[in-house]
Amino acid sequence: MSDETPPKPEEQEDEEIAPVIAETTTGQPAPAADSSGIGPAKSERPRLLLAREPLYRESRGYRMRLEPADLARLRELPGSKGLSDVELGDAFFDGQADRFTEALSEDVPAPADIRVVVDPYSRQAFLALENRIRAILSF
Repeated sequence: MSDETPPKPEEQEDEEIAPVIAETTTGQPAPAADSSGIGPAKSERPRLLLAREPLYRESRGYRMRLEPADLARLRELPGSKGLSDVELGDAFFDGQADRFTEALSEDVPAPADIRVVVDPYSRQAFLALENRIRAILSF
């Protein structure tokens, strides 16, 4: 005799009926089970994953950097719904990089690594060289 016992008739019946019940009550097909066979499969939306790496932008000798925390702060700005952190950072740099380099050129010689710290509530960007803020711009 084997160690496996056949499923009880009531367990087998539940497995066959559950998808039918889910489809009938919601009007939608029942969600597929994941590979473990337990519950519905989770669909990930990869474009909405949080950024874990800084985003860089080169402009006229300045290498500007948005850290993951600053990228996440961009989600507080209007028009950010449904965009990933990287898409928000790219759009932010597209609109502001020229202004940032212009402000830095008066005080910081190129080439330089600049950290961009974002405050979405005051709508200001702080441009820092090492541990000193060199410019504050509203956006």
